[in-house]
Amino acid sequence: MARIAIVHVPFYSHVEALRRLTRVLVRQGHDVLVWAPEWWRTPIEAEGCVFYPHEPEMPDTTGFMSFVADLAETTEECTGLLIEQLFAEDVDLVIHDSQVPWARVAGDYLGLPRIVTHPMFPIVSPEHSVTDDDEDDREEESAEEREKAQAVFDARWLSVAGKWGVELGDLDSVIHTAGISDTTVAFTTEEMVGDFELGPGWHFVGPLMDEAPPSEPTDGRPLVYVCLGTSFNTRRKVFRAAIDGLADVPVDVLVSTGMGKFSAADLEPLPDNVEVRDFVKTREVLARARLHMTHGGCNSVHESLLAGVPMLFVPQAYDQFPLAARVERLGAGLIVEETAAAVCAGARWLVEDEGVHARARELGAHLASYDGEGRVAALIGRMLAENAALSA
Repeated sequence: MARIAIVHVPFYSHVEALRRLTRVLVRQGHDVLVWAPEWWRTPIEAEGCVFYPHEPEMPDTTGFMSFVADLAETTEECTGLLIEQLFAEDVDLVIHDSQVPWARVAGDYLGLPRIVTHPMFPIVSPEHSVTDDDEDDREEESAEEREKAQAVFDARWLSVAGKWGVELGDLDSVIHTAGISDTTVAFTTEEMVGDFELGPGWHFVGPLMDEAPPSEPTDGRPLVYVCLGTSFNTRRKVFRAAIDGLADVPVDVLVSTGMGKFSAADLEPLPDNVEVRDFVKTREVLARARLHMTHGGCNSVHESLLAGVPMLFVPQAYDQFPLAARVERLGAGLIVEETAAAVCAGARWLVEDEGVHARARELGAHLASYDGEGRVAALIGRMLAENAALSA
């Protein structure tokens, strides 16, 4: 068995995906050391892992160039300490989130084999950047700001290369290291991706989620679950479209704001059939739900399919558009515009159509039977053997 370092980025959905892989590694007998935000300490230590507090400040800017420059700065700031810690712990393998370039630099500097985890859907739509926040009054970066950010990036790039002999790569490679990594893990399956060609370094391990709770159909009206995750839950317009669109549909509606910027009071007036909560246990709710209205995040989609629940999609950014389109093509969901009328029409059809529910259950059975843990074991074993051969 091996000593494996896991390095997280402080985004909830990313941590949650990589934690599922961590649990698999622990079950397979590896010693696992985890670098993660302090708020994950208790559950991570409960799983038998060594915990290192690790919560680097992530960029908070609307501009692409400014974001990349800030991430390059974070890389320079975090790499040195991480190198010291990995060396002191004598780890055999580094596994890190795609948005942790400092773990890539540290691992390559130490000559350690690395696996990158990509918690998003592997197909990313470059023409769909983050949808504007309804109430975000920050201005787009100016040409002068872009020029200054480029200078910062160039300086950090040269500094990292000079200190540790590792090049950061181009701008896209800094934001997502999967693009320049030899081994990348995706938390989905070939069936879900379809005919899209990924490089040979990509490996599917399935969602690695626990078995879905038993279905608990409600005695009354069908339940529609509305949730936009934890990163794309800041647009009142989408919540309002859901609430208004479902007001006259004969369903009960549970809205989770994902502990985001809105409360129930912020979303008033609420129809009699709508309840709003800050946070719920998604998988327990999906066990009772007839329909899931979602932004189409990778975790959310796989949870919904494992529960056999079709989805009404309002994608917000990047991979959510191709993932929603793929599920729609597979017959288990529908993409709608962000209007009350579109939500109403789409929800009525999805709630009533038995074919789409049957298709969601079929895809859920496929995900549940996928041997992701076996694929993880084979990948880890192969990488450790190859590294041992190189070191001999």
